[in-house]
Amino acid sequence: MPSSVRCVFVSLMFLVLLSKSVFASNIFPLEPPDTSSPRATLSSFIHYTDKLYEEATAAEEDLFLAREFMQRAERCFDFSMVPPTLLSDVSVESVLRLREILDRIELPDLADVPDKSEVKKFNILLWRIPHTEITIGRCPEGPRMGSYLFTPETVRRLEEYYEEVSHLPYRSDKGENYTGFYEQYIYSSGWMIPDGFLKKLPEWMKEGYLGQAVWQWIAMVMILILGDLSMWGVWLWHKKQKYRIRKWNWRWERLLFPLYAMLICIVMEYLIDDQINITGDVLSWISMLLKFLFAIFAGVAIIIGGDVVMRGIIYTSKIKEEALDADVIRLGCRMASFGLVFVLFYNAGSYFGIPVTAIFASAGIAGVAVALAARETLANFFGGVSIFMDRPFRAGDYIVLDNGDRGEVKAVGMRSTRIQTRDDIMITIPNSVITNGKVVNQSRPHPHFRVRIKLGVAYGSDVDKVEELLMKLAENNYLTLKDPAPRVRFRKFGDSALEFELLCWAARPHDRGRLIHELSRDIYKCFNAEGIVIPFPQQDVYLHKAED
Repeated sequence: MPSSVRCVFVSLMFLVLLSKSVFASNIFPLEPPDTSSPRATLSSFIHYTDKLYEEATAAEEDLFLAREFMQRAERCFDFSMVPPTLLSDVSVESVLRLREILDRIELPDLADVPDKSEVKKFNILLWRIPHTEITIGRCPEGPRMGSYLFTPETVRRLEEYYEEVSHLPYRSDKGENYTGFYEQYIYSSGWMIPDGFLKKLPEWMKEGYLGQAVWQWIAMVMILILGDLSMWGVWLWHKKQKYRIRKWNWRWERLLFPLYAMLICIVMEYLIDDQINITGDVLSWISMLLKFLFAIFAGVAIIIGGDVVMRGIIYTSKIKEEALDADVIRLGCRMASFGLVFVLFYNAGSYFGIPVTAIFASAGIAGVAVALAARETLANFFGGVSIFMDRPFRAGDYIVLDNGDRGEVKAVGMRSTRIQTRDDIMITIPNSVITNGKVVNQSRPHPHFRVRIKLGVAYGSDVDKVEELLMKLAENNYLTLKDPAPRVRFRKFGDSALEFELLCWAARPHDRGRLIHELSRDIYKCFNAEGIVIPFPQQDVYLHKAED
């Protein structure tokens, strides 16, 4: 008998109903059980469980037909308060438990149970089986609204009710040879554990404790310990690998541990649920814990995967770590990762039966308050977005702010911009400030920087020679670009001198100060050697004595 029970009930939980040309029964596959009144629901439940037991004890079991009867019996319950992660196990156990309970207590005559007309006449919303707390109630909402089902409270307390009546014998009308399947089902095993192995176990290992046999407790603990040790060993190996030097940034091996941990959680749940056949509240807690750990490791895998993609893109595109492009890539990858984590835990919350919609609605209200309190931070963030879109400057550019600060842009982040001055002082400016002020970019649109050196020579000097000497000095300086070529302009006749201007280009804004220094020094030396006078402003004052 145990082999037959295991074959029927364990297979019912995982058998996929395939289309067949010849079906073994004439049952209508889409016909729901009659749940229009307490009488109809109780009658339907008893009828379909009777058929289920008959099929399970038949010489040739029809698993497809047995599955249909099990599904019909399950539809007599309101499982709205059961988390989806536990529904498949709880539904089968609820059917078998309730049938065991009903087989041991006195049931009222069906004629005394309210039918559809009485329900409508007296507006009956709840009906309780006499001398019990087993209740059939009208479903107030959802897809089963209006149906009379065994209430969620009844489903929650079925294990308690069963413990109270399990010592009682079956009713006399069930016959001397009648036996239920519930204990055989919960103490049975999956296909990986042969029947012969269980029969050889000592009797004390077959005794039940908290709804599980002793051998089931031992096997469950061993699986949990082995699974944890396996994850711990892989984590230690993974930790050593993490610190090895890599020449590439697409380090997908970083995902090994979280993916392995997810696999171990799935394997442990399968072995505990399907092979050892842990049931009841113990299965609920273990299953919820393993699925929660699975969700945690899945979230870690998503975050690590986003980081791997982010670093891979930055490395492949050869983007500087301090560049705004790198910050935007980081922001995009992290927002995508957190979005996927949000979807993961939103679905996980629904799967566990947590009212995530209300939680996130409350979080939205709190988010508005946080946004108001952090408006400056948000202004800086959107300033960074504006800099990324407009590109007024980039990392490495020389800029001059409207307050006169000048320096090289070292990093453009989503919150602030850092500038290093020629005095090697780092200035951090909030993006909201820098986007609302005037910024002169000396590195754009061309990377070279124009240098202007103004000077004056005395009246009477040879202007052609002055121009020739200035051009020669500019062309011979290694900091001066050859293209565009240097040039000299005679600007005007000054009060004290003929005013010239030497125009040339430095390769980078960094070289401006040194180029001006070297050219000014060379000009002074050359003019002194060539006898060209550089006059200084002077003013003659004549005093006239006034007559008496």
